[in-house]
Amino acid sequence: MTGDVRADTGERKLIGRTTVTGRALQHLAVGLVRDAARVTAQDVSVSFSDEAGALKATVTVPVALGQRPGDTLITRAEALREAVIRGLESLAGRTVSVVDIRYSGVREVRERRVL
Repeated sequence: MTGDVRADTGERKLIGRTTVTGRALQHLAVGLVRDAARVTAQDVSVSFSDEAGALKATVTVPVALGQRPGDTLITRAEALREAVIRGLESLAGRTVSVVDIRYSGVREVRERRVL
C-alpha cells in the first residue's frame, strides 16, 4: 500500500510517501490476532488473498483456555474478526471484507499479575 501525503506543518509542507509492504501488513495482522486471541505470536498464522479489490484474511489460531469464562468459540471468533477488520482499517488503511477463522490446537492461558 502506498500513499502520497502532503502534511501541513505550519510554515512548510512536507511531501513524502508511506509504503506498507505485504510483510508489514502480515506482521500487523499477526499482532492484532495475538492480542485479540490472547495467545503468542508463534501460535498465529495469517495469510491474505484478494477478494474483489479488498482483502480476505485467513487466520489460524489455537483455542485459548482459561480466559473469559462463558465465552463460546463463536463469540471469540466474532471478536477476532472485528479486531482484524477494524485494526487493519485504522492502522493500515486497508479494507478487509472477509476474515476466515480456523481454530487449530488448544493453549492454556494463565493470567499473570504483577505484585
